[in-house]
Amino acid sequence: IAASTGGPAALQQVLSELPGDFPAAVLVVQHIASGFVDGLATWLNALCSVKVKLATHGEAIQPHAVYVAPDGHHLGVDGRSRILLSLADPIGGFRPSASFLFESVARAFGPSSMHVILTGMGQDGVAGLRAARAAGAKILAQDEASSVVFGMPGAAVAAGLVDSVVPLAAVAREILAATTKEGNA
Repeated sequence: IAASTGGPAALQQVLSELPGDFPAAVLVVQHIASGFVDGLATWLNALCSVKVKLATHGEAIQPHAVYVAPDGHHLGVDGRSRILLSLADPIGGFRPSASFLFESVARAFGPSSMHVILTGMGQDGVAGLRAARAAGAKILAQDEASSVVFGMPGAAVAAGLVDSVVPLAAVAREILAATTKEGNA
């Protein structure tokens, strides 16, 4: 999941609707001012049944957990089992970058992955969603009416990369349906 402007509230709504026994891991890139991501993860963890935490490099990826990119690090996966944090150059001015996350997950999980792009300014994520589309992944975008800013999801939609465009209130339901029906990660 990637988000920017309006993302904390959108993430809270989506993640709080996932059950504590959610069968997959969720990786999150949220563009946020330096120093605030730890508080975001703590706040989300207090409101959600799934465990929400800052990602740690090399940590084994577990189901029932949400891993949030820490300040100044790209978030991805190493193979199919471990968290990858990178200090590679910012992508489009962002570190963490949604494109880095989406590309990494697409390489590791291909068609069994789901990529979600929520409210946010700009186009971060579009390049990564191209890799996800090429890998056969499912791609979901938040609709314009429920987005604070339709930049990121709008850019993905305009690029023709999205399978479904849904209101924020339907995002968790779509994630649950895809995960339980298809056994996706």
